[in-house]
Amino acid sequence: MPLAGDVALLDALDRQARRRREGIATLSVLEGPPEVSSALWSRWAARHGLGVVEVAGEDLPAAALGWARALAATRDLGADAEALATFSLTAANPRHTPVFTGKTAHERRVLLEGLPPPALPEATWALCRALVIGREATAPGALPDAVRVALAKNVGAGLRALHALVPPGRAPVVRVPAGVAPSFRGLHVAGMLCNAVPALAVACAVGPEALAVFLGGEETRLKALVREGRLEVPGASGSEGAVETLRKLERAGAPEAQRARAAELALEVLTGAGDASADRARSRAEAYLRDRLEEHAATAGVFENNVRLDTGGPRPWEVDFLSRELRLAVEVDGYYHFQDPERFRRDRRKDLDLQRAGYWVFRILEEDVLARLEDILHTIDTLIEARRREPAGREPRHGHRKP
Repeated sequence: MPLAGDVALLDALDRQARRRREGIATLSVLEGPPEVSSALWSRWAARHGLGVVEVAGEDLPAAALGWARALAATRDLGADAEALATFSLTAANPRHTPVFTGKTAHERRVLLEGLPPPALPEATWALCRALVIGREATAPGALPDAVRVALAKNVGAGLRALHALVPPGRAPVVRVPAGVAPSFRGLHVAGMLCNAVPALAVACAVGPEALAVFLGGEETRLKALVREGRLEVPGASGSEGAVETLRKLERAGAPEAQRARAAELALEVLTGAGDASADRARSRAEAYLRDRLEEHAATAGVFENNVRLDTGGPRPWEVDFLSRELRLAVEVDGYYHFQDPERFRRDRRKDLDLQRAGYWVFRILEEDVLARLEDILHTIDTLIEARRREPAGREPRHGHRKP
């Protein structure tokens, strides 16, 4: 399913979420650069206030256990079980609402044994009951033994029971590595997770070539599931460089905040479409470049960001990055600068006014901020060096003297 733009992709993921709420097993297969696809999945989860758990793609029990551990680390499963037990038992017997607060494990057991079981699946009630009774014995953030036992007994039923404890729409979403050819074990595990718990949001990021290999040959239920959930995360010129930059940052152990901003920028630039998305991508590109300029020794403290400059024309111009001392202007352009004739003409007038005022203008593409950052910094370094070699008080071209 080809889509253009991050908004369209996020909306498509929302539609898939609605299918899950209807009980339809749906696997989100994000076809494109894996790093960018993973960033899209994280962004969609953040849009709904959800965490993302990456689980092992070797086998279903390991994946289920990984998700369960992440769930236990972020939620009080004992409290969730008490809430479900209270609601279910009260619905079955409105005249009696059980109270668990202040009771020992033995007292809770006696209380539950004296009540008829609620209308819940057997595995769900068994896990709920065990968690209520043993709540005080589980350390905060730890995975309760009752969950381990349920998953070991029947991983599918255990997963459904555990997911049923969590309030609707609050369970963390899952990302599974697709695996490598020819087995693509991760895709198989992701499909099993979806079929075991249709309401659970699961995604795989996979490259176009690998996906084509997987989908070849005889049709299967898993391939049908993959085709139905397939979303193309489009690349653009510079996409390979952007992805390689993300990999370099990871290999270099860059701070998590920088890697997150780089991933967001890659997603915006490589999937953005339309003026709104393009403006947002340009804003992210500017912010990312601003941070890198401040970190880079030769440019730290040299430029101001988003400065209004009066060049003597009919109105002042806003410059993305400006050095008044060195008379340098750096502008970040989106693809729309070259598609909208009026924007193009305005930028040319801006360049002319800046040059008449004695400024050198360096324009860069927003997609190059990530993909060609080293080249950009090198070029800016050479411009700074050239400006600083100029004799003091030299009159620049176009007749405007330096202050």
